[in-house]
Amino acid sequence: MKFVERIYSLVMWRLVTILLFIADFCFGQYHPVSFSTIDWNVRNIDAPTPDSLAKKITAPYQTELEKTRAIFSWIAQHVSYNTGIFNAGKKYPGVKFVADPYDTISEKSAVEQTAERVLRRRVAVCDGYAKLFKTLCDYAGIESEVILGYAKCYLERSDRFRTNHTWNAVRIDSTWYLLDVTWGSGFVVANEYFPHIDESYFLTPARQFVLDHYPEDLRWTLLDHAPTLKEFQYTPFKYKAYIKYSIKSMSPSSGTIDAFVGDTVHLVLNAMDAGKDYQIAPDPFFDSTEYSFEPASVFLHPTIAGNKIEYSYVVDSDNIEWIHLLYNDDPILRYKLNIRKSKSTE
Repeated sequence: MKFVERIYSLVMWRLVTILLFIADFCFGQYHPVSFSTIDWNVRNIDAPTPDSLAKKITAPYQTELEKTRAIFSWIAQHVSYNTGIFNAGKKYPGVKFVADPYDTISEKSAVEQTAERVLRRRVAVCDGYAKLFKTLCDYAGIESEVILGYAKCYLERSDRFRTNHTWNAVRIDSTWYLLDVTWGSGFVVANEYFPHIDESYFLTPARQFVLDHYPEDLRWTLLDHAPTLKEFQYTPFKYKAYIKYSIKSMSPSSGTIDAFVGDTVHLVLNAMDAGKDYQIAPDPFFDSTEYSFEPASVFLHPTIAGNKIEYSYVVDSDNIEWIHLLYNDDPILRYKLNIRKSKSTE
């Protein structure tokens, strides 16, 4: 029944788009930021390279908002979600989805190399969608960022609160906005992709966006105080580097730690092979200032005995809100520190 409803929604959306375009044309009601007209205009545009494509997509428009919508809409209408990541192992047992390696000799960035590959194949997963969007924005003179983080979706179990998705932030007229080209371009039913522009993921209000998108770098919530998601009740946030290591367990297992000023917080991880973990190269570009936000954060280095990894922190301020655990100089876990009122007043 849900499948039929989605197909019906898709057909109705196409019909409404056509009717809106006809109305704009016949009654002279075209507005500079008429998204329906922009969506219609980009449907037949094509070009072989990101720079030539960005030029053709944005040439008719003057404002950053119009150009951003044109880029978003072109991707949504011309790139399909790569359902091969679901089907490869099922149709061909033992076969795994393998991404193309980057050309390390090329002078182009890894972001642009990914964008070029998506443009050739016209299929992508979230990383490809986001990097194609950024590359087209770069060539159009629009500032944007690729954001890594956690997104709630049916593919993830509720106890796996870790980086699993990629989206974008874009700066329009000096103000930052959030969007998700992947989720905004269509949906997957029974491992089959159906294109459908979802307006709720284009320049979404920050407080709405954070309900199902939680960035590694909390500054990209675009909120003064990032809320604590329900997942923190079950597990700390796992950074992308976490999956490199052989962590078996963590204590506390809850992502929120209650403490008073003056308390000492102890955190313990157990690894399968800490010695082997430390032979893995850490991220050479990690910069703690990129993960620092207000209220303040602390970054803890461990003491290691065998496969036992321990962290200790004396709570010396009620301004501290986030504890980041470093392992082999990589950020791997983030806890929310909830400073309680002084014991004397309770």
